[in-house]
Amino acid sequence: MTPWTRNAIEALGPITDVRTTAAIFQVDPDTVYAQIRRNEWTTTRILRLGRKIRIPTRDLIAALYEPEFPAEPGVPSQGNHPENVQVVDVESHTRCGCHLNDAASIQSLRGA
Repeated sequence: MTPWTRNAIEALGPITDVRTTAAIFQVDPDTVYAQIRRNEWTTTRILRLGRKIRIPTRDLIAALYEPEFPAEPGVPSQGNHPENVQVVDVESHTRCGCHLNDAASIQSLRGA
């Protein structure tokens, strides 16, 4: 079988199936299905359409030909704090070294 090229992947359309994705990466389709089932597939996004699983070809191209750019751009954090920390009013950030301005602080949603 001839190797997959960028043009061949783009010709697949906006999405493709898991078997084609496995062929592109030259792995067994059962390996990809198992990783998806265990939530270990991080190479591309996964689209679940009923019982069907589809893979965006844009993500395949990004993973293979543009590895310095992630398929899904990350969201910059507001500092060096763990996720889901609720910042009430303005707190001192001398320990962590980050600088939050007043507009970036999170206000309590419950009655004060």
